[in-house]
Amino acid sequence: MKFYIALFFLYSTLVYALDGEVLSNDNCASCHEDKSLNLLSLSSMTYYSQSELLNVLQEGKMKQQAQHLSVEQKKAIAQHLSKGEGDLAKTNATDNYCKKDLSEDSLNSNSNWLSWGHDAFNSRNQTNTNINSSNIKELKLKWSFGIGSQEVRAQPIVIGELVFLSGSDTLYALDKENGCLHWAFQSKARLRNAPAVDTANKDALYLVDWDFNVFKINALDGKLIWETKIPKEYESNTSSASPVHVGNFLLVPISTYETVLAIDPSYECCKTSGGMVALNSASGEIIWNHRVLKQAQFTEKGLITRVKKFAPSGAAVWNAPGVDIEDGRVFFGTGQSTQSPASEFSDAIISLSLETGEKLWSTQTLSGDAHNVACEIPVIKRMSCPEEDGPDFDFGASVIQSFDEKGNKALFAGQKSGWVFRLNTSTGKIDWKTKVGRGGLLGGVHFGMSTDNERLYVPVSDREVGRKYDAEPEPGLYALDFEEGKILWSYKLDNICKDRKPLVGEGVCTVGFSAPISVARDVLYAGTLDGRFSAHSTLNGNKLWEFDTLRGYQTVNGNPAAGGSIDAAGPVIVDDWVFINSGYSQHGQMAGNVILAFSIK
Repeated sequence: MKFYIALFFLYSTLVYALDGEVLSNDNCASCHEDKSLNLLSLSSMTYYSQSELLNVLQEGKMKQQAQHLSVEQKKAIAQHLSKGEGDLAKTNATDNYCKKDLSEDSLNSNSNWLSWGHDAFNSRNQTNTNINSSNIKELKLKWSFGIGSQEVRAQPIVIGELVFLSGSDTLYALDKENGCLHWAFQSKARLRNAPAVDTANKDALYLVDWDFNVFKINALDGKLIWETKIPKEYESNTSSASPVHVGNFLLVPISTYETVLAIDPSYECCKTSGGMVALNSASGEIIWNHRVLKQAQFTEKGLITRVKKFAPSGAAVWNAPGVDIEDGRVFFGTGQSTQSPASEFSDAIISLSLETGEKLWSTQTLSGDAHNVACEIPVIKRMSCPEEDGPDFDFGASVIQSFDEKGNKALFAGQKSGWVFRLNTSTGKIDWKTKVGRGGLLGGVHFGMSTDNERLYVPVSDREVGRKYDAEPEPGLYALDFEEGKILWSYKLDNICKDRKPLVGEGVCTVGFSAPISVARDVLYAGTLDGRFSAHSTLNGNKLWEFDTLRGYQTVNGNPAAGGSIDAAGPVIVDDWVFINSGYSQHGQMAGNVILAFSIK
């Protein structure tokens, strides 16, 4: 009898140990159900695949928090949170293979979108399109594609007849006309970035996954050309921004998720540094590896936890770099420091030599900004938050290089503080700065501006999240002149969130233009956190067209799909077509998982 009783208790213990619901509640709920942290709630993870969630726990940004769990326990959590629906990341795209073959002519077009920022300058300016203010009202939804995730972060890239789309751990090559699948390439880890097209021959793509694996892929058949692993200084280093290809150089930004790991009081925060890596695009060999900060050193032990602290740390690069090919310069913005003391290279615009990676100049726009997520959690703030407790006003948006009326080069940078700067490309000296928003943890200027070399177009989020601010939010679109930074016009976003609910999960409808914007001829394209996609006149900001993406879709690949918040990825315009992502739940926004294709045809 004792044997059976013991066996019963052993069985009960094992069942408990592998109960996904219990494990999720015990290990995940305290943070993910705390609405003040603006993290993805547990119930909002339904659309994530089991493999995607498991990867986050084993290799991704939750690795530190999950290190005490066994592999089987992690699997149980992943299965529970995904509601056991199998691997949604493996979409039904294979049921919709294209019937026509591809050839080299399939890549030939005068209208392409080759990288995140469209060109080496990050202008997000498309001049080769048939769409303008006179026919924009003819723009209609033609097809949609469902991704097996609630975070459609990676922006599409278009070349010729093909649309390249990253979802979960798979890169899809879709037909521009109808969304059918030509081929799919599976990476080794999660994909958060847009691929970049080889700008020389336009016959290959460059792809970087979460774990620093870099792939060069044949654009016509998806076959691997070469693969390179960028060495990690620390496990928490990653690449969260899109690569850029120019000449013989493939530039890969370096970021970190240590700012999140700091919520664990036992974590020795922080050691990682942002940076930029240059690879030979022909061979995949590393040419240079620039780290923004010097090696972190031990500074002190926490007063309460006695856990070691390290500095300098942080200054992550969250944005795709801009490149001046003529002068051989690389430009990018950095994030805040993650531990005290704050570095002089955090919240800065930095220029490097394209050939050597040597730092040419650095301009800091905000000093003393040391911040990590622990600063937003009262119970552990004293343990892990830096002394400065900074506002987290980093540069998430890419730097833009443009030309004024006199043909002079200039750099434009938008900050989460709500300030926009014009800088001298040679010296980094600030020519002018203009305040366009209140700023906040999630913008201010969050993910990206655009320019047509006549005006600088600026989206403002000013999302009400986290801390209390003295000023009122000013979400909207702004047009600035090049010479003095004067606001030429503004479009103030109305608040429709009162009765607006997500179709998936428990995200919150919020107000603001957080996603990058794009300009094409006399039309400015922008998506909102509340899920609306609109087109505006570049002359005065007036709304010309609008589509509400917060709805369900019958996708070409058969995946269940819904729209949500538009964030992180911006509009892509080519020929008669416009593409946009809808659904982003990273910080408590409305989840979704769809790519929408519009055309005037």
